[in-house]
Amino acid sequence: MDILKKALPVHTMDGDNAALKRIMPTHNLSYVDPFLMMDHFSLDKRAGFHDHPHRGFEIITYMLEGAFKHADSAGNEGIIKAGGLQRITAGRGIVHSEFPADDGVNSGIQLWINLERRLKGMEPSYQDVEREKIPERESEGVRIRTLVGEGSPVRIVRPMVYYDIAMLNGKRDLFPIPGGFQPLIYILEGKGKFGGNEFPGLAGEVLIPEMSPERSSLDVMAEEDLRFLLIAGEPIGERPIFRGSFVD
Repeated sequence: MDILKKALPVHTMDGDNAALKRIMPTHNLSYVDPFLMMDHFSLDKRAGFHDHPHRGFEIITYMLEGAFKHADSAGNEGIIKAGGLQRITAGRGIVHSEFPADDGVNSGIQLWINLERRLKGMEPSYQDVEREKIPERESEGVRIRTLVGEGSPVRIVRPMVYYDIAMLNGKRDLFPIPGGFQPLIYILEGKGKFGGNEFPGLAGEVLIPEMSPERSSLDVMAEEDLRFLLIAGEPIGERPIFRGSFVD
């Protein structure tokens, strides 16, 4: 499996004084089917997101540091702490708010996953998953957390996998990708070589590997202590129509 493209996030503002890195959509990476949007946020208590609506997709918010407080129009409330995540299926529509819950830095990744048009009217739902409930395995300097996939309690409509992977400097490993899934990589820390073409990747970059119809593997070599997110999902093949925070 080779890497086809590299892109850089764009620094932007959103919500209430929320500075973030937008991984996609940007001018050089519109979206990666079935993934619509991906943000890397790092906020203090002066920033956040007051009540705002969503419709037509699912959201996974994964906390890297600190904590985030959530409340929505269905009466759900919760706090996601570092290492935990939240899944929202917006479906036919939901209104929610999100605010930092710790005094220090509150950082994480928010990913939007498209729904097929026939499912966009489904009932909204919500799930919080604590750090301790996310499967984690470590062997010979490689640690893998399965946020979505085999063994994870996270319930998501679109077939996909989502891993948080850390590798010590000098380690090399292969990571399986289901056939017909489109992968993407976001590098959190360090640097390495990715794919059969040994494509160089640095912290803050997003890499787009080729999609294979058959089960395949991503080859990764850590050139420093390396941490990255490996996400792959089954494309829908329906061009999304963006209407702000609604996706038709």
